[in-house]
Amino acid sequence: MEETRKRLEEFFDEMLRNMKYFKKKSYEQIFKDTYEKYRELVMGLPGLCEGEEGDGAVEELASVIPLYARRKFLDVPKRKKEPAGIDYNMAMAVYVVPMLVYQHDPVNERIAERMVEIWNEAQVTGLRLQKSDYEQIAGGFRKGMCFITTAVCECQGKPDDCQELTVLREYRDGYLLGTDEGRAMVEEYYEIAPVLVLSIGMQREPEKIYEEIYRDYLRPCVEYAKNAENEKCRELYADMVGSLRERFAPSHLN
Repeated sequence: MEETRKRLEEFFDEMLRNMKYFKKKSYEQIFKDTYEKYRELVMGLPGLCEGEEGDGAVEELASVIPLYARRKFLDVPKRKKEPAGIDYNMAMAVYVVPMLVYQHDPVNERIAERMVEIWNEAQVTGLRLQKSDYEQIAGGFRKGMCFITTAVCECQGKPDDCQELTVLREYRDGYLLGTDEGRAMVEEYYEIAPVLVLSIGMQREPEKIYEEIYRDYLRPCVEYAKNAENEKCRELYADMVGSLRERFAPSHLN
């Protein structure tokens, strides 16, 4: 078990380093390559949980990374804790947990679920962690321009064909994608928006953040788009992405 503990700590350290590859064009390949490197470790965990001591082994294995990360985080200088906290949580959400559940092994699913609980109970970074999987994360990079708007509207209980989403999708397709500057903006958005939504979901009160986004950015953008004030809409939307990037993006995207 001691050797496995050390390997799990090394696993977390490498996932933290891999945060620089958490981008639309590199994430999927890096995830799969790194999973192959640690496949033996990940798929060997269920064998350590067999027999009468199985539940205790699950608990022990699930606690290794959260407690190790907590010790590391305590040594982070105060001025760097906020961006480091985002990096730590993101490394767990997009690499560690998805790799544990990648093959849908029931024991590894239990380990991952308990690992998330321990991470939150220990308040490793002060940010919330939720169980996630590879398809969920990779799929986020494949969605279109209204990713943040979709998250805001879902938080407000609005359907996928609500006015906000309909208007902004039409604006994207009818105006932004018709200009070089607009296409560049959309491409940048594809890169950053899923990361921002994931990060916002880790905050203590994401619903308040989404309400702020709706009030200060999305509602005015919808009105601009409806009135064909296309440049005003583009400028405000760009301001929104820039502001959210500064507040919630991992360090490699700032």
